[in-house]
Amino acid sequence: MMSFWRIAVLGIFFAVTQMAGAAVACPNPDMAAARQISSNGAALRLGQNRRVFAGGKAGLAGCDHIALPQVPAVMFNDAPSFSADLSGMIGLAMEIRAEGDCPTGLLVRTEDGHWYFDDSGRGAGQPRLILRHPGRGKIAVWVGTVDGAQCRARLNLQTYAGY
Repeated sequence: MMSFWRIAVLGIFFAVTQMAGAAVACPNPDMAAARQISSNGAALRLGQNRRVFAGGKAGLAGCDHIALPQVPAVMFNDAPSFSADLSGMIGLAMEIRAEGDCPTGLLVRTEDGHWYFDDSGRGAGQPRLILRHPGRGKIAVWVGTVDGAQCRARLNLQTYAGY
């Protein structure tokens, strides 16, 4: 028969391991993206689009490394939906938009560590971001949904001169 102390210690152990499993999940730019490209500003002038899945289980509350003016109510995956390794972006702006089978939101992190969010640039649930100076290097893009449920989406990237 187990002593009272052994039962108490086991109870504390199980409580701690359950709390650890409930840790905050946040979008992580160091994770590999589901879709990846390497491109330059000139090639993106014509625009490129990729199919992605929107949604996920990670909200942004408690994600202190994501510096946004306010915490949006959109859920994302931990890993980016898409990443691009960019070059030749001097003097160009880049538009990023998502078109989904459901209302979506965009979260973008540029190589210099800046975070951007939009969920209504073209109307409610139709995000559009314009990065006036996207810089070169890696950008990571997450496409999320309000309820976290997955849906199909198309991510569009296009560059513009002198924007």
